[in-house]
Amino acid sequence: MAETKYLKNLLSEVGHGVHNLNTIAVALSNLPGNSSVNPELNIRWEPENVRASSFSARRFAVRSSIVFAAEALFEYMDSISADPVWKSLNNDLDFRRALASHDSKAKRFSEFCKKIPGVNREWFLLVELLCHWRNRIVHASTSKAQLSSSDEKYLMSKASEIYQNFYHFDVSQTLYDYEADKVTLKEATTLITLMIKCCRKIDEYYMFSLGGCQDDIFHEILSSDDVFKKLRNQQSSHKRSRQIDRHIRIQFCYLSNEKVLGLIEKYK
Repeated sequence: MAETKYLKNLLSEVGHGVHNLNTIAVALSNLPGNSSVNPELNIRWEPENVRASSFSARRFAVRSSIVFAAEALFEYMDSISADPVWKSLNNDLDFRRALASHDSKAKRFSEFCKKIPGVNREWFLLVELLCHWRNRIVHASTSKAQLSSSDEKYLMSKASEIYQNFYHFDVSQTLYDYEADKVTLKEATTLITLMIKCCRKIDEYYMFSLGGCQDDIFHEILSSDDVFKKLRNQQSSHKRSRQIDRHIRIQFCYLSNEKVLGLIEKYK
């Protein structure tokens, strides 16, 4: 299935982030006790205990990955909510809009996902936990972010199923680690995996909804596109036609080739 440019960006950023996190973990696990600094690094590194420093560095990397993933998620949600086609669907789903009470981006994500077909409750609750964890890390001294007691109970009721379906992910241990702020590599990567699953479902909903869109929506988007206006105002030429063709294909890369060709034909 086709993907929005927003999902492609998310997958690229988060995919590289997870790869880098795993690379750091592997490198640190193989760090010998008598390690010395490469002179080319031009840094001072004199740990009293290499093993303890490695453990601390790994914890830093894991916590950083939580923040990075949450920020990538927020950017995806902001972007798709601002998308002209998404807004035209009139589905009342806007991540940018504050909740009436207990507003936070973590809570907004859960409320958003409740209306997306195929997103299991336990998925988006664990992603909400990832977002809360991000807040705990960034605002260590002030954040009181947490799941509601009813949401925690629901997750515990699904603990066995989650354990079987997601690489022996332990919900009880994760909730305990959240309170202690001791996120593990496995917890971080599994939460990120669940985040991606949710975003894929949001993207699928977007793509499915396109089937019901009339061409008028796409024409309205083009009519408010300043770059496209400049292209149309050019004198008729092969160059103008090529540029219009290219612009429409890039702007609506997720549409079928037949629909794209129909749009291009109207602006030749």
